[in-house]
Amino acid sequence: MSRSAPFDLVVLDLDGTVQDLFHAGVATARVRAAIAAVQASGIPLTVGTGRTLDYVRTSAAYLNLTHPVITAHGGVVGDPLTGKIYAETSIPMAIAQEIAAWLDAATATITTLYINDDAGHTGLYQNRWAADAADRAFHDHIFGSPRTLQPQFEPLFSAPTARPPMKFLSDNNPELETDIFPSLVERFGDTLYITRSHPRLVEGMARGVNKGHGLLHLCELLQIDPQRVLAIGDNDNDIPLLQTAGYGVAMGNASPGLKAIADWIAPSIEEDGAAVALEELLLAKL
Repeated sequence: MSRSAPFDLVVLDLDGTVQDLFHAGVATARVRAAIAAVQASGIPLTVGTGRTLDYVRTSAAYLNLTHPVITAHGGVVGDPLTGKIYAETSIPMAIAQEIAAWLDAATATITTLYINDDAGHTGLYQNRWAADAADRAFHDHIFGSPRTLQPQFEPLFSAPTARPPMKFLSDNNPELETDIFPSLVERFGDTLYITRSHPRLVEGMARGVNKGHGLLHLCELLQIDPQRVLAIGDNDNDIPLLQTAGYGVAMGNASPGLKAIADWIAPSIEEDGAAVALEELLLAKL
């Protein structure tokens, strides 16, 4: 790696930063080219995403990631090539049982629970299927596949051998239905990290788990100073990531909260903002 490199590590959010927030697909040619150029320079590049490690290893394989990735909002740091898990934090079982009961009572909200097995693969359990075809396609994109129908979540955690979830993800559009975010924060804010990761999505992880938490694990693993990290994101769930990194970039389409704490505002995803950031802040200086 060049000693003149302005950063020793690049961490990119995926949805809304590298790839489309609402529809399945890959990054644009310009974004892919910028990512490949950073990788070719020898500077480690990875992702910090709410997606699972399984998703990164399959649907995001086109990014050719070779360094450990931050997944499940920092709940899992793992190897995108081998699937080896370096760090994993799940919701404590007692809290998992409480949140399962709460979600079972919130019958209007479609939710998926993410539970890792002993091999590190993630099982996806959804409480009901959407009636609308467009919503079903959106859930395929945003929740991941395959998913198992699980009308009641509480039974998942009643057996002595049950494993707790690493997170839950709810489709909750506050423009069309009651916003569950304030109620979740009021009820579980002391025991869970609750965040909006998308205009329609509310997610919950173990308290203390976030992308900044994951970045610290990753930096320790790679022996990199967090102050030498460039991080790029688009939503409130990226706030801990940008706050932990030495230099934080918010996309032009980012939430107001993320823009407020960013060091630099890139163009929007429609304008290949992630590529612009990489080109101007890193590649032009090598």
